[in-house]
Parts: sequence; structure tokens; C-alpha cells
Amino acid sequence: MSENKKMTIKTKGMHCVSCEHIIKETILDIDGVKNAKVNYVTEKVTVEFDPEKTNIKNIMKAIKKVGYEPEEIDQKESNGFFKKLF
Repeated sequence: MSENKKMTIKTKGMHCVSCEHIIKETILDIDGVKNAKVNYVTEKVTVEFDPEKTNIKNIMKAIKKVGYEPEEIDQKESNGFFKKLF
């Protein structure tokens, strides 16, 4: 069993609490996602997931599919996982 990973994705296009809700529910529907926090003011999506079941690329694709723009992974808030990813 692997350790969950936590990453923060800068996401453009959110304008209100409804946007937060859409993104959060979309991410939580992905198998392997354990938790998601979305903040439209800071344009940040923080997600905790099991890397054996999903990956950050799948999560970013899901965000894009519902009409938002995941732009970058916040290295500082992602506990160094960014370096391991690439």
C-alpha cells in the first residue's frame, strides 16, 4: 500500500463558490482521490490521492474537462513531489 500524495494545482477560470463545488465534486469522483480543497479566490486546487490508483495528469484532465484551466503544479505546497513527477 502506497502513501497518499498531496499536490496543489493553480487553476484559472473559477469565479464563484459554484465553480469550487463543480471542481471538487469532479475530482472526488476519480478513483483514488481521498480529499480535495478548492479555493476560487486563490485559484488553488489541493488534492490528496493514492498514486497507485490515479495520478496528477488524470486529475488535471478532469479539471479541464469541466471547463477550467489547470496551469501549474505549486511546487512549494506539493511537498517536493513535483521533482519526483518529472
